[in-house]
Amino acid sequence: MLPVVVRITPPLPAGEVLPNAAAFEGIWAAAVPQDCLEHLTVTSGDEDLSIAVFVRACDLAHAEQQVDRLMQRMLGQTPPLAGWTVTECIAADLRRPTQ
Repeated sequence: MLPVVVRITPPLPAGEVLPNAAAFEGIWAAAVPQDCLEHLTVTSGDEDLSIAVFVRACDLAHAEQQVDRLMQRMLGQTPPLAGWTVTECIAADLRRPTQ
């Protein structure tokens, strides 16, 4: 399982409430078996949402591609997130270096 960090930003004016629940529910609703989605967390920042998405993938590049496709699908299918954009989608290698 590989983690991918995603940031999405709204087209809203500053001070608007960011829809954590809409993102969480929207991702699960948009997921298809090919996404290999295992787990996710959503955290709101001052001007964006940070999403940690965990997927089964053969390598970091495939994990990023899977999650980017999922995010684009989710943004297109979740009305409260209409107009939001993915500003970052980066897979993280959490393995410890061998010595």
